[in-house]
Amino acid sequence: MKKTPAILKKTYLYISRNDDILKEKIGEIREYAGSDANSDIDFKIFDGSDKSALDDYRSFVSATSLFSSNKIAVLESIDRAGAVFQKLMAKILSGNDTQSGGEESQPAVAYIFTASSEKMNKGLFDAIKSKGVIKRLRPPAYGDLLKWLEDRALSDGISFTGDAKVQLIENVNLNIGLLKNEYNKLFDYISSEDKKIINKNAVSALVNRVNSMKIFDLVDYLGERKKDSSLEALEDILKEDKKLLGLITLSHRMFKSMLYIKTEDGGAAATDYLSKNIFMPSYFIGKTVSKYIKFSRNYSIAEIMKIFIILNDYDKKLRKGAMDNGNIIKTMIIKIVDIRA
Repeated sequence: MKKTPAILKKTYLYISRNDDILKEKIGEIREYAGSDANSDIDFKIFDGSDKSALDDYRSFVSATSLFSSNKIAVLESIDRAGAVFQKLMAKILSGNDTQSGGEESQPAVAYIFTASSEKMNKGLFDAIKSKGVIKRLRPPAYGDLLKWLEDRALSDGISFTGDAKVQLIENVNLNIGLLKNEYNKLFDYISSEDKKIINKNAVSALVNRVNSMKIFDLVDYLGERKKDSSLEALEDILKEDKKLLGLITLSHRMFKSMLYIKTEDGGAAATDYLSKNIFMPSYFIGKTVSKYIKFSRNYSIAEIMKIFIILNDYDKKLRKGAMDNGNIIKTMIIKIVDIRA
C-alpha cells in the first residue's frame, strides 16, 4: 500500500464565501492524498461547526496509522467552530498545547482549514499564517469552465456545438462541481450515439438549470413586467428551495442598472456598475446589460424609484420571517409588476 503524499506545508487555510468552491478544493486534496489512504485513520474531514468536532479530532490524531507516514486533518468551517476548538488548534499549531503535550507529541498531521472569512480566533489565524499558507479562492470564470469542458471532451472523443457549451455552463451557474456532474450525464447519453456531437437541444433536455439560475429567470420576468411568468417561476423555485436566497439583491441590482441606463449614458454606466459588483466575465456582463436596456423600457424612472422602496420593505419582512416567504415574495412580485407612477 502506497504512502500518503507529503504535504509541502504543515498548514493550509482556504477562504471563500462560496461553499461549492471550498468543497471542490477538498475534493482535490482527497484525490491528492491517494485512493489508498484509509479515510478513517489517515484522512478525515471535520465540520468545525459540529459540536462533536473536538472529540472526533482528538480520537483521529491519537489513532495509530498503519498505512501512511502522516495524517491529513481537514477542518471545514473553522471560522464557525466553537471558541474552545479554535483555541486548541491555535495551541497545537504554536506548539503550546499543554494538555496533549504540545505539537511535538502529536502524530505527523497536516492541517487543511476552510473558512468563509478571516473572522476567527486571532491566535489561530496567526498560527496558520506562520506555519503555512493562506489562500483566498475566487469562483472560476467562464473561460476556466470552458477550457475544462473543451479539454475533457477532447480527451473523451466527443464534441459540443458552440451554443451547447454556453448553455451547459450557464445552466450550472459557473459551478465547476456541477459542470463535472452534468458532463458525465451528457457523456453517458452521447456514448451510445453514432455521432458524438452534443448540441443545445441535448443540453436543454438533460441538464436542468440550477435553482439559483431559476431565480435569475424570475428576476428577468420582473424586468419584462410579466406577472404570470414571474409567479409561475416562483412556484417552481418554492418546490426546491423556500429560502429564496439572493432574490432581493438580484432584483435591486437589476433595477439599479436600469436606473443608470435611463438617467446616465445608457449601457456604459450600467456596465461599470455591474463590473464592480459581480464577479462575472465581460461576456456575461455585456449580455446582461443588453438585456437590461430592453427591460428599462418597461418602467419609468419614477416607477423604479418606488420599486426600491418596495424592495427595501420586503427585504425587512423576509428577514423578520413575519409570514411564509412564498407569500411575501408573491405579494412583492405583484406590487412591482403592477406599480404605476
